[in-house]
Amino acid sequence: MKGEVRNPTTVWLLSFCGLYAVYWWYLVGNELKNYLGKEDLNPTMDVIFVWLCFPYVFYLPIKYGALIQEAQQRAGMANAEDQGMSFLIWMFLCNMGYKNMQDELNKVWESGGGAPATF
Repeated sequence: MKGEVRNPTTVWLLSFCGLYAVYWWYLVGNELKNYLGKEDLNPTMDVIFVWLCFPYVFYLPIKYGALIQEAQQRAGMANAEDQGMSFLIWMFLCNMGYKNMQDELNKVWESGGGAPATF
């Protein structure tokens, strides 16, 4: 099952509200879990860790960057690369990491190639 295509600018603007940013991480985690068929991926625990240990929020872009790369490869996209560190750096520049991550996710969801994992 592919994820929802979202407007990256809207995601970026809403990311300034901390609650939406956490909700967005949860949505993206669930979409990637379903698409990649990774039962060990637990977006609920990621969100809980963000609340309990704030520095974990700096690990999430790196973790999800690798998952986005895997989803791009599964979708048959050429030149899929792990952009986790890039996403993290962009997070410090006016939260632009959210916009960039959503852009990359939209490429996966809009691609016609590849098949999502089945359960």
